Amino acid sequence: MRWSRTAHPVLLAALVASPAGALHAQNGDGPSHGDAPPQTFDWHAGPVPDTTPWGQPVDVESTRRILAWTTAPEYTTTLVDHLPAHPAIVSPTDHFGDPIGRPGVLHRTGEIHDYFRALAASTPRVRFEELGETEEGNRLGLAHVGSAANLARLDEVWEGYRALADPRASDADEARALVDRLPAVYLLTAGLHSAETGPPEMVMELAYRLAASEDPEIRRVRDSVVVMIVPVAEPDGRDRVVDWYRLHYPTPDTTAERIPGPPYWGHYIFHDNNRDGLQLTARLTREIVGLIRDRKIPLAHDLHESVPYLYTSTGTGPYNPAVDPIAVAEWTWFANYEVTALTALGLPGVWTHGFYDGWNPTYLIWAANTRNGLGRFYETFGNSVPWTRERELASRATDVEWYRPNPPRERTLWSLRNNTNYMQSGVLTALSLTAQNRARLLRQYRAKAENAVRKGRTEAPHAWVVPRAQARKADAAYMLDLLHRQGIEIHRADSAAAFPADTGDTAEAGDGADTGDGADTGDPADAADPAALVRIEPGDFVIRMDQPYRNLVLTLMERQAFPADAPRPYDDVAWTFPLMFGAAASPVADPGVLAVPMSPVTTFEIPGTVEEGGAWWLVRPSASAFTLPARLALRDVEVRAVEDSVTLGVERVPPGAWLIRRRDLTPDAARRWAAAWGLDLVGVDAGTVEGLPTHALDVPRIALLHTWRSTQAEGWARYTLDRLGVPYTYVADTRLRSMGPLRRRFDVVLFPDQGGDARSIFQGLDPAVGPLPYRRSAEAPSLGRPDATDDMTGGMRLEGLAALRDFVEAGGTFIALRNAATLPVAMGLVRDVRVSDTPEGLFVPGSLVRGEVATPDHPLAYGYGPELALHHRFGPYLAVDEDAEAGVVVRYGSGDIGLSGLVQNGARLAGEPALISVPAGGGHWVLFGFNPLNRHQNFMDFALVWNAILNWNDLGRSSSR
Repeated sequence: MRWSRTAHPVLLAALVASPAGALHAQNGDGPSHGDAPPQTFDWHAGPVPDTTPWGQPVDVESTRRILAWTTAPEYTTTLVDHLPAHPAIVSPTDHFGDPIGRPGVLHRTGEIHDYFRALAASTPRVRFEELGETEEGNRLGLAHVGSAANLARLDEVWEGYRALADPRASDADEARALVDRLPAVYLLTAGLHSAETGPPEMVMELAYRLAASEDPEIRRVRDSVVVMIVPVAEPDGRDRVVDWYRLHYPTPDTTAERIPGPPYWGHYIFHDNNRDGLQLTARLTREIVGLIRDRKIPLAHDLHESVPYLYTSTGTGPYNPAVDPIAVAEWTWFANYEVTALTALGLPGVWTHGFYDGWNPTYLIWAANTRNGLGRFYETFGNSVPWTRERELASRATDVEWYRPNPPRERTLWSLRNNTNYMQSGVLTALSLTAQNRARLLRQYRAKAENAVRKGRTEAPHAWVVPRAQARKADAAYMLDLLHRQGIEIHRADSAAAFPADTGDTAEAGDGADTGDGADTGDPADAADPAALVRIEPGDFVIRMDQPYRNLVLTLMERQAFPADAPRPYDDVAWTFPLMFGAAASPVADPGVLAVPMSPVTTFEIPGTVEEGGAWWLVRPSASAFTLPARLALRDVEVRAVEDSVTLGVERVPPGAWLIRRRDLTPDAARRWAAAWGLDLVGVDAGTVEGLPTHALDVPRIALLHTWRSTQAEGWARYTLDRLGVPYTYVADTRLRSMGPLRRRFDVVLFPDQGGDARSIFQGLDPAVGPLPYRRSAEAPSLGRPDATDDMTGGMRLEGLAALRDFVEAGGTFIALRNAATLPVAMGLVRDVRVSDTPEGLFVPGSLVRGEVATPDHPLAYGYGPELALHHRFGPYLAVDEDAEAGVVVRYGSGDIGLSGLVQNGARLAGEPALISVPAGGGHWVLFGFNPLNRHQNFMDFALVWNAILNWNDLGRSSSR
């Protein structure tokens, strides 16, 4: 019996008498990671054809199992409802003893990579290599699947793409020749979000099918496309989730909702690893972005799981305005093709549009979208736990819409194999479209690069100038280096020049965003006169816009203006680099800037300066993100902070300057230190500083407090401290109950944002599911990192809350960021401060807003000017009683507080507290109404936290208090 290409093969056989979808337990061959037999369904009873329509043998037993693990005939297609047999190429069944999708089975990263190695060893149509290490020493893998001829010339392919991607490196005739001879390259990434367990399983079968099948359409794909696969984008998290599931979900009757998932995925980053595309903090991000950047990969596709049954990305809009319109059209082209093709193959619930927006470039796929490629993603319905589950959907997910003409069912039994069928059918459809339109896609890839270079020459801004004269030198240097690591070309000016600033607003009237005009100086209050000039001095950095990644420069450097009348955004809507880093940067309106003599550079040091003088070094306050490690680098050298302003001739140095005795820091050591940390030192005599009020910057003993219920934001904080070399002790909320007096061990407790409210933070994980250990074992070697416990449940309890109260009363400083600040307030540990309701009509979804320093001489404000950019996302909103001891150090600005993103009715937040310092006993509560360490992005706010740490025992020292 042979397959028909016009009808589902199993529908040619008689269905069994038992009800469709009846669940049966049958013993199967091969290994199982649990004692229970696999769940099977018998709707498909009847003979399995032993040959495909193109004459290739079928792996009959694997096919029987694939069909048995599919819960209903409408949940598979002719593309994937069988497994072709090949005499030499190793299939998943050959390797594991079962095909992909066996209920109860998930594979660890090493097992997946071992399969790809075996597959590559069995055929020249597959290559496999390992990329760099993760934070915990695991490695990412990369497979290439295609024709033997194309894989044999990969070096030539990468060289060709580098020429095709840059119109300055190849002319039109060369580009046409490259289009004629290059295969398309399509990158698939799986397993970025670790609890989305299906994609790493699916890509193993996909790779085998692409290599082994002689289906004419797959042969066309193989000959026309090089398919690159990162099978596990987050190896640390994949292993943790698999180990956790093997421990806690060994049988299908395990209640999935009862036990939470593991507390960590990656070593630092949880779900936010798909928000790291701009910061490039995680090693997995650097590896995958590096692939796209260096090999000039034109198509990238990230495989996710969430909504039913298969969502293919276009987004609701508004789309990021820096994306080339060709790319936006390509999103729609691919998605509509897939919805049509998969619906025609019989799959319900394939849709587009109504999920995500298309605005934020921090997602992994935007490494392609911002580099003239096509970046897209799937969300396929998944159970996470690999057992078949009955799922009931909300009516809004099952309504017929124009973008969802054949919606998913209200109730269904859903299996891991269903997930594999949908996702693999979709990818094969996308690859078929790519193969059919190989030349068109490569021409469009080239056209987007040509548009970028042309617009850089013909449309303002024509360049961005980042002067070497910076208030926050190390921060500006870090920003430039990060731009360079993104693949952006940067030059250094060889001569002086001056040009009009680009003063065009990026915001439409009434959109709620205050963008300002003129040159950006890193100070949100500075809006240059429209006639202002951008002056370029020799040594200044110039980011030319006539480069292929012009659109990436635009989206990173310009202020964002999310339309107020658009659908509610999916995530943060602002990330403007000059505001985030507090760096001076000016856009230039005149194309003449492109003729200024300049040289390309790849290093971006902006060293601090040293002016020798008397017996003391005075370090000018700068509120740099690097002040804390700079202080730590001095080790036992005494450093004192000046509590008042210092007069140096005609210059008035504001409060917060550091004083270091010259005898403790030689001129040579001072120059090295200033160069390393971008700080300015001036020698002063004893008379200049005599009588000034000062206090020692004592390096405190720091505890980083985390809960077991949410390790997302604390992971970013932990990353920031580790990257800067700041020592701390990592303390879980459950340990607070039994640690004894905290003040004996710590001077500062830093409590990062937790999400949720004070009650959920206090209660922690439900003890009804406990004891729930998180420890390493032979059966689960990936667990117990980066923290471990015998029981994650129960939270801090009253004992822990009392321990925090006693810590502050005994002289400690408790620093709480964003929602973590609601804990001491709502639980009554802090007097005179309240958590308020959201002001009526206020809507701030992850934007940059204007903050004003209310108490300039307060130690928390050292180094800051009158205004600064704050990252704000939906509160919390703090209020201080009148005549209270609580001191407001930073308020939200006056008038329209929006700087970048979207701020609706922002005036209703104007003047409200953003950062509060509250004395209690011998210590202090420091409460942030925003997250100053958000995703390792808003460097300008870091020093607010560092000031709290460095001045931990002197926070009451303010002349205005």
